[in-house]
Amino acid sequence: MFIISLHPKKGTIFTGTMNERPRQSFQSCLVVAPHDVSTTAFVRALHAASIAVLEREPGQPALALGRTGEFSLVAWFVDPRSASAPLAIVELSMAGVPVIAIHRDGTPELVAESLTAGAHAFLDIQADERVIVAQVRAVLRRAGAYDGNQTDSGGLLQVGDLTVDVDRCEVQRAGRYVALTASEFRIVEFMARNSGRVLRPHEILNAVTNDYQYLPREAQDVFKVYVRRIRRKLEEHENEPQYLVTVRGFGYRLEGGRKLQAVAAHTA
Repeated sequence: MFIISLHPKKGTIFTGTMNERPRQSFQSCLVVAPHDVSTTAFVRALHAASIAVLEREPGQPALALGRTGEFSLVAWFVDPRSASAPLAIVELSMAGVPVIAIHRDGTPELVAESLTAGAHAFLDIQADERVIVAQVRAVLRRAGAYDGNQTDSGGLLQVGDLTVDVDRCEVQRAGRYVALTASEFRIVEFMARNSGRVLRPHEILNAVTNDYQYLPREAQDVFKVYVRRIRRKLEEHENEPQYLVTVRGFGYRLEGGRKLQAVAAHTA
């Protein structure tokens, strides 16, 4: 058994890499595809590998978001009927962002055009889950954002005085056992893997749910129920949360149990 130490406040661990991009304590992917393209299988494959996902439609806002460096990589859908995708790949590649061109029934010409534009890989959006995960991790490994010697499925996740034992499916707060249901544990585990990062309700629920895809609006109400239940068990004072913290207008973040002095914690 090994220990993955996640800093309760900083989401990035700086190490030397070949392209000077910081190695992150979690992996995240910005998936950019038109609304009429089904990304469900692709997103579920990333979630299964504990890679957080944010989806956006193509356009300048998505391109600007991808260039911020907040994501470990960007997966951009390429359409042979549009010239915008290769241009976006060029800009992302020039900004030093690892980018995968995702497609549906891509032609050899489209493959060549995408790779020439700077894509690190060309991947069928309907590929087998194992192929998707292996290709994404290969890109992350080349970018220095994934350590192949680590495992994503076991061990301990430490966030402040909060310990998540993935092997035993147990959570301890300051050494005391916290009794959670299976769904509650999966939520806490996913948030621990993304410690310090603000996560949206639908992003969390879709990462821990296998048989349903939540839309953003419906996920808000469902997740609020989970938040109340988890806080009731996890927090010392439910109305003054120090672990499962609300970032009003954005989502939720898992902290390490310290009192927040700069910004008052909000409840759901």
